[in-house]
Amino acid sequence: MGPITLTNDIVTFTSLQLSTFVVIAFAILVLFTTLKDSNHTDVFPIPVTNELKGLGILTVVFAHFAYMKVTNSEFLFPLSIIAGVGVDLFLFMSGFGLTVGILKKPMKVADFYKKRVIKIFIPFWIALIIMFIADAVFMDKTYSIGYMIKSMLGFFPTADGFGDVNSPFWYITWMIMFYLLFPLVFFKNKPWLTAIILAVIATIIGTFNIFDLGSNWLHRLHTVAFSLGIIAAWLVQIKDGQENKFVSYVKNFRDNSKDMKYIVMAIMFVIVFYVSQRTGANSWPTLKDILGQGFFVEQVMSIVIMLAFIVIFVLKKVESKFLTIYGVYSYEVYLIHWPLMAKYDIFFVYLPAWAAVIAWLIAFILVSMLLQRLVTPVSKFVDKLAK
Repeated sequence: MGPITLTNDIVTFTSLQLSTFVVIAFAILVLFTTLKDSNHTDVFPIPVTNELKGLGILTVVFAHFAYMKVTNSEFLFPLSIIAGVGVDLFLFMSGFGLTVGILKKPMKVADFYKKRVIKIFIPFWIALIIMFIADAVFMDKTYSIGYMIKSMLGFFPTADGFGDVNSPFWYITWMIMFYLLFPLVFFKNKPWLTAIILAVIATIIGTFNIFDLGSNWLHRLHTVAFSLGIIAAWLVQIKDGQENKFVSYVKNFRDNSKDMKYIVMAIMFVIVFYVSQRTGANSWPTLKDILGQGFFVEQVMSIVIMLAFIVIFVLKKVESKFLTIYGVYSYEVYLIHWPLMAKYDIFFVYLPAWAAVIAWLIAFILVSMLLQRLVTPVSKFVDKLAK
């Protein structure tokens, strides 16, 4: 199987645009109809992190619809153009969450691996086993023993959309690297130093491709987001008996400023819109001359958009249930969304493009719920063994 083309006898360019507008209208409608007032008091509470995860996975999913599932680059524009921001959001949230957790409850390296790293592998292993079985049964496609062993270990050097068992799993390899290194270089009193060390290691690996990864062009675009999450956790850390002036300032600005807060949010939206249209290195020739490599420029632009989104989500006083649901199931959606729509698609075959996208957005959540139900008893069993 390969990407599909929405040809003129199925959908003309005009109706392709219409499909895009319908999806955008649907997303806006669902987003705003699921809004509710937020009563959180923290700067970066769980509801906000879940919403950002939801935003992140949706940017990835929309990009895979537009650039991998179909051949029409106009499809779902501009929803489809910031998938890199979504990847950075995931890495940022991982770095942030791990740092917050270990600052509150320090643990030994072995305990970290047993309690944190295994939580990545359990749903990943279950999803991967199902994929291998499904490909063999329904597609008569099998993989070599060596490939399956490497896959179970989380090593995916390539991101072949229709050749690998699940091409987005290149990210698994990158994420596992950060998880494995994190406790080894973590300094409780100097988390910023941990962030620098990990950023340097990732940048070296990404720039020079020392492990000869076929999908290295993806890795090198996401070398610092995890470290920025560590920095964010360090900045908002509140030590016993001490006031965090930065946290106090942000809370006061969010809760008590009026017009200025909305001005800042409006500026952030302008940044998101402007930079997202100009993520390529050629749009920033001066910066390219300074940094020396185009992919460094592209990473900077992705980080700028990501940080702008984070400012918006921190300052707003409403929550979206739609983004929250996608955030809660973001990892599961990530694990299953591409093989489902790439190999077992029925919606694009029988439905208009806009209806197929909406149907898949619903299906991803339902399948993710099922996957989580399969994972929960296994996780509980592993937790008992790890104690």
